[in-house]
Amino acid sequence: MNALIIDGYTDEPAAFGVPPYISPRIRAIAGAFLLKGIETDYLTIDSVRQEGLWEKGNDYNFLIVFGGVTTSGRYIGGTPISSSEISLLLKSNSDPTKIVSGPVVSVGYTLRGGTTAFTPDFGEADYLLRDEFEIADFLDLDSGGSRYSLLNRLYPAGADVIRLHPCFPDLMVEIDISSGCERLDGYCSFCTESILYGPYEWRSIKGIVAEFEKLKQVGVKAIRFGRSANVIAYGYDRRRNTLDPSLSEELFKSARSIIQPEVFHIDNGNPIFIAHHPSESRSVIESVVRYNTVGDTISFGVESFDDEVRSLNNLGGSVQDIMFSIELMNEIGKERVEGVPKLLPGINLLYGLPGQSRNSFDIDYDELVRIQERGLLLRRINIRQTMIFPGARIFNMTRPRIDHRLFEKHKHRIRREIDAEMLKKTFPLGAIIRGVIPEFSEGMIYFGRPLGTYPILVGSPVRFEDRTDFVVIGHGMRSVTGLPVGTELNNLGEREMRFIPGIGRDRAKSLVIKRPRTREELIKIVGPETHKTLSLIKTKLGGKWL
Repeated sequence: MNALIIDGYTDEPAAFGVPPYISPRIRAIAGAFLLKGIETDYLTIDSVRQEGLWEKGNDYNFLIVFGGVTTSGRYIGGTPISSSEISLLLKSNSDPTKIVSGPVVSVGYTLRGGTTAFTPDFGEADYLLRDEFEIADFLDLDSGGSRYSLLNRLYPAGADVIRLHPCFPDLMVEIDISSGCERLDGYCSFCTESILYGPYEWRSIKGIVAEFEKLKQVGVKAIRFGRSANVIAYGYDRRRNTLDPSLSEELFKSARSIIQPEVFHIDNGNPIFIAHHPSESRSVIESVVRYNTVGDTISFGVESFDDEVRSLNNLGGSVQDIMFSIELMNEIGKERVEGVPKLLPGINLLYGLPGQSRNSFDIDYDELVRIQERGLLLRRINIRQTMIFPGARIFNMTRPRIDHRLFEKHKHRIRREIDAEMLKKTFPLGAIIRGVIPEFSEGMIYFGRPLGTYPILVGSPVRFEDRTDFVVIGHGMRSVTGLPVGTELNNLGEREMRFIPGIGRDRAKSLVIKRPRTREELIKIVGPETHKTLSLIKTKLGGKWL
């Protein structure tokens, strides 16, 4: 008996699985079949598209198509599966038992913000199974009585599937540390976390450590505590409303000592929870910064700074709570490694929520300006439109019609006036970005990103085909310009030199023609101010500049 899993990817508020990430749910599904003695293969939907493998499932006894998006995003590494592609796979494979699973079954289908999900007709499927628990039940696996008693068996059992991912070993492995939302006062109007995962529950350190041991054997080098709605709340006792920071210390220390990852990041944090548990949260954040790797981001689901919108959609807490948490994250995470902060907050803003008006755009913008004027840093600002899912409270609420012209104007204003300025401070001239993986090119500019949470996009006039370390020499609105570490000025051509601050066309031409050999000759061409900039960059590049 054998099975083929086709990973159509998932993007949830508290889980990500679009390359170069792999969702933990893939390991769980693979583990369920492997524990039943069924050999299991794995393909991504992008591999299916590129290689024309639509009928590949006919070579197997079982075909499992997994996927579903519950938060909108823009993707570089891959494209989530569409409902028509799921239907095509089902119709093209008549021999195996066909199973569709994931959020597309649990809550419905949509790929774009500002739309309402619907239930697709997958009539060709033999089984529609919401999640890995229904898959385990289908395979007659004993659940052990609780969510994590099952998953603690499935995750290690299915870990070898990671090696089959086309990005491996340059792959970010999501780690499940908790499920559901820890809030005591209900959920946000648009919440799907509670629909998909039920009541809040955190996974035991013993279970996670067992998975760490297996991931080390597999050869995993990059991990993220991304399968969690609030990393800071790990170990939270809802009944007593208490948090034990020593559990987070043990968890993060175990990840560092066992896997010894090259990249170790987190994802979600609830700023309201942090503000309401300030002392304990401080200790947890200090543990994060002690063991994580540079360039990390904690995502704050702010959604709106408008008090009326916050109240109507039960977003919880206050704007003051949010500001407190942003300040705390800046204070603890400001330590820089090679010019890049260890940990910064990022915030999510959501539009299309009940109660929003034209005034909400101004309120959000003004609060971002306030953050900026106080010298606080945000790693990124995500601006999205709401996805509406049946089962969420927002489905039955009156929602505003989004003025798309105003929305786009607002988004570009924030990118131009806030994002771009934050980027210059977060990745200053001379900062080093390690391990940039090439992804695509536009004209003669070559782009790549390191592994990580919201990794920075690096564009370079110098072609690179392998993982490369870069020095920042310029800034865009959402990306930086870099030169590879070790670059030498006199080895660059005229086109590449133009990207260096203060050089320009004429100076680049003079540098190529004259190829200065002394410091004085270089200053004569570029001037003293530009030479100061060159000197700053040179110390980081390590090339034999003058």
